Amino acid sequence: MIVIGETINSTRKPIQEAIARKDASFLQRLAQAQAEAGADYIDVNAGAFVEREAELMEWLVQVVQEVSEVPLCLDSANPAALEAGLKANNKGKPIVNSVTAEEAQFRKVLPLILQYQVPVVALALDDQGIAKAGQDRFAVAKRLIGALCAEGVAPERIFLDPLIQPISVQNDFGLIAIEVIRRVKQEFPHVNTTCGLSNISFGLPERAKLNRIFLTMAMAAGLDSAILDPLDHELMDAIKASNALLGRDQFCMSYIKAFRQSRASG
Repeated sequence: MIVIGETINSTRKPIQEAIARKDASFLQRLAQAQAEAGADYIDVNAGAFVEREAELMEWLVQVVQEVSEVPLCLDSANPAALEAGLKANNKGKPIVNSVTAEEAQFRKVLPLILQYQVPVVALALDDQGIAKAGQDRFAVAKRLIGALCAEGVAPERIFLDPLIQPISVQNDFGLIAIEVIRRVKQEFPHVNTTCGLSNISFGLPERAKLNRIFLTMAMAAGLDSAILDPLDHELMDAIKASNALLGRDQFCMSYIKAFRQSRASG
């Protein structure tokens, strides 16, 4: 399971305030904490600052990379901000988050993916919006994967996001996402799947519990990655346990190591 740390996101009020006052040390501590907790990538998002997003994306990349070797996930719907982040990046290959099947957005983001040869989060979304039925959303995902591959993007560099929506809005949204994940892994085994995990529980109590249980269900369906909070220790434990139960942890060695470390620290 590839963990993308979600906490440096300007949609969160404390992060937005820290970015506004350019509190580099606060954001750097958050980046380091996520890396130490096991994040494979650190997501950076300045989207709340519409007029200054490109400038602040560049600044965020520089600030985080001063203290962390963990590669970044450049999170923006704005191609100019993505380009600014790519130009500023100097440690490893970042993930571009994201491209969609919307014609105009696809044509603007695709050249960046090809120029920098980076992995990309591909959202199952087109000019009609988010399809409500699982089969229709999978059709969008299939078309988007095909379009990226036709342009020379290797399947291994694609992270297909089925778009997690809150079950507080419609009770089968979780099942629809799981259906898309399962079908993508069946038809495109070399394509990665990912999701914004915490969207599933929006508007409900005990959100962390719902996030953990949904994650294990999605992993069983073939989820390879998730944008999540690596500082949620129980969630990270659920990932380790799921990897062991799904046969992804040779002789359960990672699970045993984590257990021994928790015993030693306790």
